[in-house]
Amino acid sequence: AYRRQRQMCIRDSINKVAGNDFTRTAAIMIVGILIALMFVTRSILMPFYIIGTLLLAYYSSLGITKAISNMFLGQSMLTWNTPFFGFIMIIALGVDYSIFLMMRYRDSNKSLKPSARILEASGVIGAVVLSAMIILSGTFAAMIPSGVLTLIQVALVVIIGLIILIIIIPVLLPALIKLTYEGISFGKKKNKNKH
Repeated sequence: AYRRQRQMCIRDSINKVAGNDFTRTAAIMIVGILIALMFVTRSILMPFYIIGTLLLAYYSSLGITKAISNMFLGQSMLTWNTPFFGFIMIIALGVDYSIFLMMRYRDSNKSLKPSARILEASGVIGAVVLSAMIILSGTFAAMIPSGVLTLIQVALVVIIGLIILIIIIPVLLPALIKLTYEGISFGKKKNKNKH
């Protein structure tokens, strides 16, 4: 009983330290990325949209990974370092994709509406990004047969996060750009000519 209680105390201490380190690292990363994206996109709002999209993908992948671990691995909790490494990988990979997308957006036809420009940019880089995502997912999938729980969970977080990103970024960013720069149009009523 004493040994078990001691192990629980050690585990709680590790989780507390890891949680504090994760919070500090995440805050520094997000602030630094926001500043860098402001220079790249030349916008104040777009970096917040991008970071919000990446955080949505990250937390969604964590939840799905936790459910998979519970159902198939018999582990109801994620290991203490899975959120940390998962966050770094998803944010880093997602920012690369977002910067690539926004550079194409800046170089696109300026005569088009912002929503049309981001859709055109997404179409141009879509095949390249999809190929990169498949290769990266395959690379991380190679960690799953290792049998090490941390490696399995980190691989799942990254793979699921990449799948979510490849789906939501081309959908969510154009929608947010349209709402920000063009507003919502409910259609104009046709004027009837009086005779």
